[in-house]
Parts: sequence; structure tokens; C-alpha cells
Amino acid sequence: MRGVEIVQDTSKRPRYAIIDLNILQDLFDDFFGALMASGQTKGVDFLRDEKGNIVKARIDLNIHQKTFDKFFSELIVKEIDSPITITPDLGRASREEKLNRLVMAARSFIGTPYKPAGDSVLGTDCSGLSFMCFKEIGITLPRTSRDQAIIGKRVDANELQVGDLVFYATGADPNRISHVGLIVRGGGRGVARMIHASSSRGVIEDDPFSSYYAPRFISATRVI
Repeated sequence: MRGVEIVQDTSKRPRYAIIDLNILQDLFDDFFGALMASGQTKGVDFLRDEKGNIVKARIDLNIHQKTFDKFFSELIVKEIDSPITITPDLGRASREEKLNRLVMAARSFIGTPYKPAGDSVLGTDCSGLSFMCFKEIGITLPRTSRDQAIIGKRVDANELQVGDLVFYATGADPNRISHVGLIVRGGGRGVARMIHASSSRGVIEDDPFSSYYAPRFISATRVI
């Protein structure tokens, strides 16, 4: 997300969020105002440039994780990064508008650390990621990849479209779904791309039919 930097500690856990006030001043004012109202401003420091001007705010996530999660969700809704205008009332938005919003939400999580059972900007697992992204367009998916796999219409692996979900068996049981990815570029094998939460690399864009995932593919579904 443009204007937000997550700083990790030596264990790769999110430690600080650094907010560029030249980009996100208005939204940060709302965030900091909420902290002031609750009397909990400890853990927020301001960084200055060489002229002494305040240009960034550093937020200690050990103290303000929940408040920052809400702040970050507002950034996604307002689509700070995107030149595309999405109709605010998703009930009247076209399918294309919803898919654009879905993909932008997914891309905003790239770089998020992997966290088992997590579903926030500070850490997420694979189904937590798809759960959060679809929530941004008003669709509440089940929380686990196995339950998500039974939602929507089954589609062929060679006819994937943006917004489709792809499911894999990455555990010991070759028939048990344990992983999900979100397609952000449609097409068949060698063309399609997905965003998913890798247990070793966090949220990344990847080939849904790489040498690792192709033999573990189980199914694909279309929710919208």
C-alpha cells in the first residue's frame, strides 16, 4: 500500500508501521484523533526531515495493532493506490467493478507475513487472505479453504478468470484441500497468475500451475 511501510523485527514479525504523512495525512489525522480521544498516544512517534518538518509517523504495532488494522482497512476502501473509480454502492456495481476492487484488495496485501489462522495486515494465512479480499466487495466467504471450495460454480483449470479461487492439497493427504489462491490474471496453464499467502514467503503473486502447485491442484471455483 502506497504510503505505508511495515517494519519487521528480527523474527520477521511486524513491529512498526511507518505512515507517510505527505500521502496519508487526512486519514492519519482520524487515526491519531481516535488515539487521543482514548488517551492512548504512547507508541506513536513522529519523524522529521532535514528541515525539521514532520513527514512520517511511526506506530508501535505491539501497542496499536487493532487500531492500525482498522486504519489500514480504511485505506483499502478508499483505494489510495488506484486510479480506478469504483462505485461506492457495491450493490449496484458491475461485475467488472467488483473484480477490480477484489484484485486491488489482494494486491494491497502483497508482502504481508504469513500467520496461521491470521486475517489481518499484520499476518494472514491463505484462506484468511481470500476471506478479507472478498469481504471488501461485500461477500462473506467461509473461513477455511475446504469450506471456501464448496462456494460458487466449479470451473475448468484452463478457463480461469480474474476473481476465481484455486484450491490445492498441500498437506499429507493428497485429496484434502489445504490451500487457496485468488486468480488476478485469467487464462490457462502458463498464463494465469494468483495472489496467495505462502507459508514460507508470505503474500505473493505466483504461478498457480508451477512445478510445485500443478500436481497438487484440486479444483477451481467462481464466486462472482
